Amino acid sequence: MDLLEVFKDSVDLVEIPANTMIFAEGRAGDKMFVIIEGSVKISLHDKMLAIAGPGEIVGEMALINSEIRSASAATQTDCLMVPIDQSSFDSLLQHVPDFSLHVLNVLATRLHTAYQILED
Repeated sequence: MDLLEVFKDSVDLVEIPANTMIFAEGRAGDKMFVIIEGSVKISLHDKMLAIAGPGEIVGEMALINSEIRSASAATQTDCLMVPIDQSSFDSLLQHVPDFSLHVLNVLATRLHTAYQILED
């Protein structure tokens, strides 16, 4: 699924400067983000899990299971992002089947990486 194509013309675009904490592990969360431009570092217990870039999502787990952030995310570069709240997320899951599969793939990849990092 090409999230850049879906969200590139969104009226909800926000600019976030480089080196900004987007969310912190263990804190409450009520949004996920689609990255339109820039890169975001995702970390768990101060260990890097991934670098997310244009067309990728961050923060999805807080909308799926607990509203508590399972990892931290900070911009590495200036970023353009689209915030997605719970209502919009639920609507996307119901009306865009490819979005559901995309989120599942992201979750599976990140969980696998987190387990590998935590075992080391």
